[in-house]
Amino acid sequence: MVFLSVWLLLMAAIPCRSQEKKLAKEFVKQNIQRSILLFQPSFIYKTSLKTDILDSLGIKDETLFDSVLMANSLILQYIDDSLFIANYMTGLKEELKKFHFAIYDEEHIADFMNIDSNSYVVNVAQIELEETLVPFRDATEVDNMQYYHDHLLNSINVNSWLEISEVNTKKNDRQVYFAGEEITDDVHGEFVYDVFSDEIKYFYTIDSLKPGDIYTFAYQLGRTYAAYTFDLLLNKYIKKHLPEGREEKHYYRFDPVHRKIFQAENDRFIPLEK
Repeated sequence: MVFLSVWLLLMAAIPCRSQEKKLAKEFVKQNIQRSILLFQPSFIYKTSLKTDILDSLGIKDETLFDSVLMANSLILQYIDDSLFIANYMTGLKEELKKFHFAIYDEEHIADFMNIDSNSYVVNVAQIELEETLVPFRDATEVDNMQYYHDHLLNSINVNSWLEISEVNTKKNDRQVYFAGEEITDDVHGEFVYDVFSDEIKYFYTIDSLKPGDIYTFAYQLGRTYAAYTFDLLLNKYIKKHLPEGREEKHYYRFDPVHRKIFQAENDRFIPLEK
């Protein structure tokens, strides 16, 4: 009886999944022009979370905290806002074009407002960079024995808040979404057996983060969030066209290179409460 109940539940779920995927394919194959008006921030917020330096320097005046932390940051103080934003937005625009969006910037608002359908506004409202240290354990197993080496790696968290809405609709669907990604120092480690000491020794090098790495990361994030934007619209389409009373069971992503639709795990925007 238990087996039969599980089987019936699985069978009931199959039509819903099939219908969702059918709608996803329908959205991807639509031969329509979609347009996006992009807004970008004028600056980025920078925060160093390496507050231990305040104690080591004996800084007690809270009004000095931010300036001292920034002056002692390894990476943030060297990041140029304009260059970071330019790389971020270039990645966003280039990838959106691969999803066949027509892109408009702030200088072409009048042209964009003449579009009567399938138009969206994506406002990169805020970007924050956080510099911190994160623990990383490099580990291996030899002859059923565990060996490890702990590192503290420099890390830059890039937090983004994007406001996305559809134009020319009666419903106000303006929504803010969050996405956060991390880039760290790169560790190259190796556990080696030393025949002379009969011990496992650990050798490593660290490729430390540099400003150039952060600018490259910004470009890649723009590309990633372009894909998230398309996926968001795809899943909104699924939700809108499912039969009344039926809730979507999965969140879908589209790979424009291999032309594949697949279920997403955590790779998506996080909607924030209005």
